[in-house]
Formats: sequence, structure tokens, C-alpha cells
Amino acid sequence: MLYGSVNPPVFGRIPRTARRILDVGCGVGTLARAIRSEWPAQVVGITHTPEEAEQGRDVLEPAIVADLNVFDPTSLGQFDCIVCSHVLEHLVDPLNVLARLRPCLSPQGRLIVALPNVLFWRQRLQFLRGRFQYTDGGLMDRTHLRFFDWQTARDLIPRAGLRIQEAAVDGGFPGSRLLGPLRPSLDALATRLAPGLFGWQFVVTAVHP
Repeated sequence: MLYGSVNPPVFGRIPRTARRILDVGCGVGTLARAIRSEWPAQVVGITHTPEEAEQGRDVLEPAIVADLNVFDPTSLGQFDCIVCSHVLEHLVDPLNVLARLRPCLSPQGRLIVALPNVLFWRQRLQFLRGRFQYTDGGLMDRTHLRFFDWQTARDLIPRAGLRIQEAAVDGGFPGSRLLGPLRPSLDALATRLAPGLFGWQFVVTAVHP
């Protein structure tokens, strides 16, 4: 299955001053297209799928096909921003990959990591029912090799030698969409009080210490 979507909380955190960006797990280049539609930037993409690289070659400079589990990115130089959106959970050793990416982050650069929350409330209900079943996509995607909660998602960053700048939660209270104008406040309260329960993904930005 080819990957092609933009993660809004990630896209919104990419500095508009970034002129060189590395999209780790770039898919068909959808994020790169969104970036280049708003400001001039070189976006380098890494994917493990030749078909994705081919579809993204018009916006990715370049589109690299590589196995992130063993790929050495240091030859790519430094970047103002590195994006790892829903890719680390597919890798054998996410911490090792982040450590290898660290030298590629410019001194004032920003790393943005998005991870799914395996303890999101809907998934907890499945666990309570005794179900631990892989699916074709989502929190229990059958290609996931690692699983993260609110604590372990944040632990990755300092262990990779970087400093957390922001740790955000994307999610909301069940049924809040029915409450009209009250929805934003209720969602914000729920994710602040119980991030590990009501957040379906975590978005962590990091910089050098």
C-alpha cells in the first residue's frame, strides 16, 4: 500500500523558515507538495518503496529508496527540519535511527516526531475485550514493530541525545463532535488531563541540547 497524506499537526510545526527538510518515510511526496505550495524549500525524502519514490520524484530532491533500519543518513548533509511522521513504529530499533539522524539536524534545526498511541481509549476497549489483533492500518497496523504510549514516546528524544521542545497530544473526548462550539475546549481539557487515554497520536518536537 502506497502512503500519501499530510499530518496537519506535523505540517503546522514545520518552521516556515526551513529551507532544507528531510521527510523520513516520505511516501509519495504528499507532505513535500504541501510544503512547496506554501514556501520555497528543498525536501529530501526517504522511502522503502520504489513505487512511492517514483511518484514523488517531481517534488522530492531527491527521493531515496533505502531500508531505514540500516541506512546511514549522514551523507545527506544537514537539515533545518527533519520529519518522522508515523514511521518509527515500523522500524526494528527507532532509537538507533533517531541517533543516526541527530548529526543531520542543523545546530538550530527542529526534529518533529509523530507516533500513534497504542493506549488510545478505543484500543483499550479492544484490549479489555481480550483482543490483540493486527489490522491493515491504524494503531494496530500489522507492519508496526514497536508500540508507544505517552511516556515511551517522550522517552525516545532524550535517549537519542536531543531535547524536547514540545510534546503535544492530538485527540479528543469521545463524542465531543456533537457538542458544537464546546468541542475545542472539551477536547483540550481531555487531552491535557489524560493524554495517554484521549490522544490517538503524539507529536514531539526536539532540538539539540
